Amino acid sequence: MARLAGFLLALMAGLALVSGPARADPSVFDDARLEVTPLLNGPAPYPRELVLLRIRGVYRPLINQSKLIQPELVDFAWSELGQDAVRVIEEDGYAKREFTRVIAVYPSRSGTLTIGPFVHRLKVVDGAERREIEVRSKPVELKVAAWSGPGGPDDPQGWWLPARSVTVRDAWSGDPDRVPRGETLTRTVTVTADGAPADMLPPTPKLLSPGVISFLGPTSRETRITPSGPVSQVTYSWEARPTTAYPATVQEIRIPWFDTTARKMREAVIPARRMAWAADGSGEPAPAKRAAAPMLAAAGALALSFAFGVALLLWRAGGAPRLLPEREPQALRALRRAARRSDAAGVRAAVSALSRHDPARARRWREDPEARAALSALDRRLFGPADEPAPDLNGLARAIGRAWRASRPDAAPPSGLPPLDGRSAKR
Repeated sequence: MARLAGFLLALMAGLALVSGPARADPSVFDDARLEVTPLLNGPAPYPRELVLLRIRGVYRPLINQSKLIQPELVDFAWSELGQDAVRVIEEDGYAKREFTRVIAVYPSRSGTLTIGPFVHRLKVVDGAERREIEVRSKPVELKVAAWSGPGGPDDPQGWWLPARSVTVRDAWSGDPDRVPRGETLTRTVTVTADGAPADMLPPTPKLLSPGVISFLGPTSRETRITPSGPVSQVTYSWEARPTTAYPATVQEIRIPWFDTTARKMREAVIPARRMAWAADGSGEPAPAKRAAAPMLAAAGALALSFAFGVALLLWRAGGAPRLLPEREPQALRALRRAARRSDAAGVRAAVSALSRHDPARARRWREDPEARAALSALDRRLFGPADEPAPDLNGLARAIGRAWRASRPDAAPPSGLPPLDGRSAKR
């Protein structure tokens, strides 16, 4: 009997050793994790270079409410990239909720920088009750490389622009190689950078070109958010015109930038452009000289003399100016061309040139109500607030043209002498 009892005790001890202590399943509320991962292309980034930071949480409990608390990013600038993504996944045989957020961070200096833990506060369902839990990520160390060589983020003489790509688009309001006399062209340059916010794009460069005068126009910046980072653009504008009778070259402008994909410096180029007055002031090249030019000049002088003689005879008769057709000034033709191109600055320049062409006549057409109202709308657009609506430039040109023709000088006053074949006035 004693042997049987000992055998049973030994058997129970053996079973206990084989099976070991019973392990309880981990709580469903402990099955939660939060991790932060920098998405790098390989080499360590340089200061102010875009780094995508992915925050990913996987949670087994049923979540009612959530709030992600971000640490203070002391050594980084940052921006959000769209909305959070939440989906249901299967992991370890359980249905779990996956939370993903991606933000863009830009390290401000080189060295080893620490990103503190993110905290996800969750309100989860625990039977008929609610429970609050906190899930924390581990701190992340990010190594930021120091620039070596010329230029770079710390060069005070240059502009540091790290981006995946940079493109330049150059547009003119007219042909800079044939600028109509007295007109001003608008040059618009748009620089687009992929992977950089708008405040990283350089300020408006200067157009330094002998023989060309330029005035800085408005500058606009905008940033478009995409899942892979920001895409920004800046638009520069200038009003330019030649200042000499000889052609001039608007010098090219080079914008250095760092290609974050190829890891090398590149240059975006605003191209050089030739700028010159049109030969005859109408926007078309002057006709080529011919061998018969002296004969044509002589014929023209003869025709001019004949016309002058006819005009003198008609003037003596007391009514010549109305019989001779009036030629429109160049400024009026330039006004119509600028209006067709929607060039507000060119329209204003043509109006000024028209006023200088005949100041006395300009005073008369400026009294026309329609022309005066249209000109006031143009001045408010050019020199007033930025939100002033654009005027009808073609309507303005038509109004000034009608007013100019209506203000044609009257015929010469009749002579004070009695006509030779009429009755003389009684004394």
